[in-house]
Amino acid sequence: MRPMGGGGFGGANVLNDFLKEEGAAALLIDSGKPQGLLNMTGSWARDGSIPEDGLARLFITHDHLTLLYRLIKEQNITPIVEVEVKNTFVKGPITCYNTVGDIVGSEKPDEIVLLGAHLDSWDLGTGSTDNGTGTSVVLECARALGKLAQEGFRPKRTIRCVLFTGEEEGLHGSKQYCIRHKDELTKHDATLVHDTGTGKVNSFGALGRVKVQQIMADQFDSLKEIGFIGLTPRGMAGGTDHASFNAVGVPGFACEQDPDEYRWTHHTQTDTFDKVKGPNLVEGAQVMAVTALRIANLPEMLPKELPAGGGRGGFGGGRGGRGGRGGEPPAPPPAVKPPDKKGGSGETKPGEKKG
Repeated sequence: MRPMGGGGFGGANVLNDFLKEEGAAALLIDSGKPQGLLNMTGSWARDGSIPEDGLARLFITHDHLTLLYRLIKEQNITPIVEVEVKNTFVKGPITCYNTVGDIVGSEKPDEIVLLGAHLDSWDLGTGSTDNGTGTSVVLECARALGKLAQEGFRPKRTIRCVLFTGEEEGLHGSKQYCIRHKDELTKHDATLVHDTGTGKVNSFGALGRVKVQQIMADQFDSLKEIGFIGLTPRGMAGGTDHASFNAVGVPGFACEQDPDEYRWTHHTQTDTFDKVKGPNLVEGAQVMAVTALRIANLPEMLPKELPAGGGRGGFGGGRGGRGGRGGEPPAPPPAVKPPDKKGGSGETKPGEKKG
């Protein structure tokens, strides 16, 4: 069992070795969500393989974790935990697709401003806020900017709208885009990504790019009336597809949004259409479209400054959000032992304490 605040599977090999030595059958991970909500996350190995001797990792609700904690710590009881896991592995690789559409520039068609979101989601809910909201915003930008182009108001540079695949498993769609377009990346001006739910878009994080901030400072006057403040110095460094572009030298920017229940819908069974707030998405599309158009019409491409730092890093490490809740004790991570030969379940056993 793993307490809140773990953030990903750092040091997984060391932890796996320890748990195997202890005879663990599964690692129970705190969902990090309130009110009995579950969570899903994870990724494949770097080479895409599934380790045959891997340890099952299972999310449990935070309420169940604290119950186990109290039994162990306060009541001095060693609880017995039974788990039943049924998985089906499909032999890969499985072909997935990015969806790409261009509004070709009038003067510099080979220079590209990219608008992005991701299509894939986890299956506890319907993926409405992660990332149906971002997908719909990018599609609306494509519709609005395409209509302007048809009416004679074509951007000077090409504006490319991309719906990436495989973001949840490791930014695979955007990484593959950067690999397949590596010879064109010097002509990619900027990437703007919408991927933190249905909340109002307040700014883009500049990640310490001072020159970019200076260039863009007077480009957002028309958006002030909806409360958009432009570029802020810090921002979200990783956790979504703009990070793939930052890694190869293309300025990437993620929307800085009001949380608006994203903490509760993100990767949970409550990520459903009723959580979507239309007016915020309309404003998000306005922000994305206007920003892309302003960048596309600048006299020169934005400077290729490297990010100076990630600031708050979104909703935890990779935008996952397993930050701890105030007042909850840190729990020791017992692991589940396999059933004994008589068919009974083994006992949970305390392991290393994770902070």
